[in-house]
Amino acid sequence: MDLYNLPLFFIALVIGIFTCYAILMRINGWYYAIKFCSKKYNIPLGYMGLPYIGNTLSYFKYSICGDPTSFLDFFVTRFGTGGMYRAHIFGKPTIMVTNPEIIRKILMDEEYLERGLPNYLKKLIGLTTSIEEDKCFRRLTAPVKSHGLLSDYFDYIDKTMKTTLEKYATTEEPIEFLHKMHKLVFKVFMRLLIGDEVNQEFFDQMFEEITTVISGVHSLPINLPGFAYHKALKARKVLGRIFQKLIDERREAMKDGKSMPRANIIDMLLSNTNQDYEANILSDKKIIEILVLFSFAGFEPVARTTVKAILHLQKHPHFLEKAKEEQEEIVKRRASSNVGLSFDEIRQMTFVSKVINETLRLDNDQTIFLRDTITTFNINGYTIPKGWKFFTIVWNIHMNPDVYVQPKEFNPSRWDDIETKPGSFLPFSMGPRSCPGSNLAKLQISVILHYYLLHYRVEQINPEARCYPPENCLVKFKKLSISSDGLYCTSLLYSNRVKRRDDSKNEQLIKF
Repeated sequence: MDLYNLPLFFIALVIGIFTCYAILMRINGWYYAIKFCSKKYNIPLGYMGLPYIGNTLSYFKYSICGDPTSFLDFFVTRFGTGGMYRAHIFGKPTIMVTNPEIIRKILMDEEYLERGLPNYLKKLIGLTTSIEEDKCFRRLTAPVKSHGLLSDYFDYIDKTMKTTLEKYATTEEPIEFLHKMHKLVFKVFMRLLIGDEVNQEFFDQMFEEITTVISGVHSLPINLPGFAYHKALKARKVLGRIFQKLIDERREAMKDGKSMPRANIIDMLLSNTNQDYEANILSDKKIIEILVLFSFAGFEPVARTTVKAILHLQKHPHFLEKAKEEQEEIVKRRASSNVGLSFDEIRQMTFVSKVINETLRLDNDQTIFLRDTITTFNINGYTIPKGWKFFTIVWNIHMNPDVYVQPKEFNPSRWDDIETKPGSFLPFSMGPRSCPGSNLAKLQISVILHYYLLHYRVEQINPEARCYPPENCLVKFKKLSISSDGLYCTSLLYSNRVKRRDDSKNEQLIKF
């Protein structure tokens, strides 16, 4: 090639590469724009990324970095604040929604929208998808929300939480806080799931398999040996065999004429399968899917929220002191010092309830809601084609400065007089498909916080660690002691002690 033409060649090559890249980045959007260009459809503006991959890698990048808001900010900055944007996520054309009122309409709809988890997650945790299955599932598991069932299990929950925290306080070495809370909450959940005390070997096996599944849920869906998702798929098969064995044992008990108390989730699901309509829906395979789903959702978010609440309180001594005073007042109102925590006292924990709400608001950066359209769907002036997906990141809703002043600040007192519109606070979703375990989750967190606030404190050994799978934070769990001069302290010494004088009692409290 003539040396005179060499620079022109490289210039043309660079222009060609950029041109091909620009076309490749837009071809996905052009394809769907042409496909749904008729007057029958009216789709929001947006950006659909590469073919098939779409915006999925971008979403994973921001999600793993703990900054999902930046993913949405791109669309809001480029296409305005309309609240709905077209995208392409998890292999499907998607409408991302950021407006609380529109989100409320989507979550409340039960006629034209169904659950829309991507296939790679369905393979792991399973999920009912059809409307009829969903209705049956919600009806059978409704007792999980009930006051009666929770009160029946309260003594077991209280005893388990209390004795386990005491055990943590006797451990000299640092503990992996999130991992230990996972085990504690899972132990309680297993009792609700199965109804019987399980031996340690069975518990350890269940915990190991479901923890592996959780790691896969929070990882890229790469089904190759050595990757977390591949390991999770294998663990899911093991869980299926375990639950099948439990189902067979319960069915044999039913044949022997033993009564079904329906005081646990397995019995709730099995007790109605003799009815023709539900027998066709709740096959053993479907029951196993529901049990795996409950196993995943029934303890991991509870443990994480508990840990986050404790760490938030530790960083904000003023709120920790206020929450502790509330628990002390509850204890003082008891008829006797020998009386333990009661189910009715949970309702008296108004400030602790605000702490839980604030933690749920602030630490839902990984929570998303997905719905699939089962027919052409009209909403907010747009007409969305059948088969498209609605996608909502809860973090974006909870960080709305128009609803929550200084939204990134931990401030339980904001709940004193705040009035949130429907769709502005979604820790457990809303509408007919809201989480059936929301009451159980709050109950468990309240019990743990009650004993923690009164008797324990933690020192975080590696404060730089993210308290989220697979990373865990290390803490020393210490029990408070009362000295002869009325000082509340632990053997840990902090440089940032917070002192408060109570003139009425003339005593000094040292908080860590």
